[in-house]
Amino acid sequence: MDHQALLETLIVYHEAFAEREVDRRLELLARSMIPNAEIWGPKRVFAGYEAISEKIAGFHRNWPACRLALTTGFNTFLNTAHLGCAIIGSDGVVRANGRSVVEFADDGRIQRVLPLWEPLPPLPAGWPAHFAPTPCAKGS
Repeated sequence: MDHQALLETLIVYHEAFAEREVDRRLELLARSMIPNAEIWGPKRVFAGYEAISEKIAGFHRNWPACRLALTTGFNTFLNTAHLGCAIIGSDGVVRANGRSVVEFADDGRIQRVLPLWEPLPPLPAGWPAHFAPTPCAKGS
């Protein structure tokens, strides 16, 4: 994956998330995502420009005066990038931290985004101890 092309696509994608005007947002989505692109979650799959635009409108309703921000560089493998992201208030304070796995289509636009905002739960009860980390002793 070409680093500069990936960066340019991610910038346009973030511009789409910041855009409140629907027609402009749809234009930005078309520039940064393929027509049948998907954002997975948290409770459904948003597929296509219209559904993703509605998801972004919901983001603005649920997080007024906030923006989606990139918080890390990205690790790439084949056509995917793993990156850190955050929801930032107008005061610059981080409201939520997460990470995303972004899959790119052959033309360099985004094909799929898997945002991961929720913290992971503890190991399930009954998980074999030999497949778990050993707790550190206090003071070590």
